[in-house]
Amino acid sequence: MIHKFSHLEFLSVVVFVVCLIFLYFAPLALANTYTVNDTADHCWAVPGRVCLRDAIDLANNHLGNDTIILPAGTYILSAAIPATGEDNNAQGDLDIKDINYNLTIIGAGAGQTIVDGNGLDRVFDIFSSETVSMSGMTIRNGKAPTGDMGGGGIRTSNGSLILDKVIVSNNRIAAGTDANDYGGGVGNNGVCTIINSTIANNQAYKGGGVSNNGSSIGVFMSTISGNEDSVAAGGMLSISNTLVVNSTISGNSSTSGAGGIYGFGASTIISTTITNNSSASGTDGYCNNVSGTLEVKNSIIAQNGDNNCCRPASITSNGYNLEDTNTCGFTDASDVINSDPKLAALQNNGGPTFTHALLSGSPAIDAGTSVYMFPNDQRGKKRPCGAGYDIGAYEKCSDMLLFIPAIIGHNKSTQ
Repeated sequence: MIHKFSHLEFLSVVVFVVCLIFLYFAPLALANTYTVNDTADHCWAVPGRVCLRDAIDLANNHLGNDTIILPAGTYILSAAIPATGEDNNAQGDLDIKDINYNLTIIGAGAGQTIVDGNGLDRVFDIFSSETVSMSGMTIRNGKAPTGDMGGGGIRTSNGSLILDKVIVSNNRIAAGTDANDYGGGVGNNGVCTIINSTIANNQAYKGGGVSNNGSSIGVFMSTISGNEDSVAAGGMLSISNTLVVNSTISGNSSTSGAGGIYGFGASTIISTTITNNSSASGTDGYCNNVSGTLEVKNSIIAQNGDNNCCRPASITSNGYNLEDTNTCGFTDASDVINSDPKLAALQNNGGPTFTHALLSGSPAIDAGTSVYMFPNDQRGKKRPCGAGYDIGAYEKCSDMLLFIPAIIGHNKSTQ
């Protein structure tokens, strides 16, 4: 049977592909390239030295596209310049103001390149109306001031943000209950695409991990885990179009909002695992606002406290979904309800992000379906890896299937 994409799903895939093309080929375009060679906060007037803040200044003042190469190291915002509310990249957060041009920042890997806000201010404040791409780095320990439009790790304006193989962790909004205290990790006010990345252990009044206040957000092959908020969503709050594919939403919590995701707009979730999220309000996994809708396919929404979903009437099953209770309104003949998915703990199962492996005997194994444009699981493993496709973000390969070729290969090598 040919899969028919919804309008949102189609547009989101197009945006995703365009973003990928830009992400991987932008560095080849004609642009100034600045290589950072000092981990200090700034190196102004030091001959031969280029710090990250200096490189951003150079990009801000260049009329053209730019690339910043950020080698391995820990780049800490200096305690000597802790002022917040300054938006010209002189002190506090790193202000990206290359308004009409694209900026690409390339780190050496999330475990090697670390940009640390030192608890002084948010880490990156992006005013660009074009595209800012960040890859291969960790953004941590940012603290946005209360009432300042959120974004403890990253705040964007009206442009596009692409995160690829980035960890955004342990960022927060300073203690407060302002309506603008949103997005502990990422506060998006434009178009945001998150790929192969981890948003973990961030805190905010609204939207602990991610808050999407812009026109759209896409999350692909990523994990949002361990984030906390008070009134909206521990994992992700989104007021507009949302697409989540091959991703894991796990272990997030909210005091009175949704534990995992809270959506206002049109949302689509595909081949994703939403589990172990919690809320004191009883809205634990995924929840739509009265204005929101959700289409879900080939996904696990299970083991989320009291209720995996709220407002099931606003949820459309596109088939091959699994729930351990029956709160999401999954009524397609291919859906599996009231069944324990048998998930292992969130851990490193290969690939750039943590996932929940399927244990032997899981009803998700071989009970799923293929998804056009997304042939791999969250780790990048080819689907299917067995008799059929698995439901959720993780594709389980049979130990026997892996063991037999190993024996055959060994026997051949000894003949």
